[in-house]
Amino acid sequence: MSKAILLDPFVPSISTVEVGDYTDITKHIGCQMFTCVRSQALKDNVLYLDDEGLINGTSRATRFVDEVYPHALAGRILVIGDDGMGGDKDCTLSVSEVQALVKHCCDILPSDAPF
Repeated sequence: MSKAILLDPFVPSISTVEVGDYTDITKHIGCQMFTCVRSQALKDNVLYLDDEGLINGTSRATRFVDEVYPHALAGRILVIGDDGMGGDKDCTLSVSEVQALVKHCCDILPSDAPF
């Protein structure tokens, strides 16, 4: 089991969780298929999020500082350490360090919303 940090824009909250394998990832972020976001600002950690977050009706997102990712990311997000060989390890960031990388949580506008 690896220590991870879960960002939940629906509550909103940031908490620590345990992750064993990919089934735990899908359970925590509430999806069928997930994708990974890497950034130097995350050091040796990655973000896992719903790959279909913008097409499955997800209504909330997290906006990070631009050094992490320049656009809002839909749904719940896990921050997990990357062992450099395709596996996971404990997240090396603290909850407060992750919180410092988050700008805010926001609503996702429907695609037919007027501008």
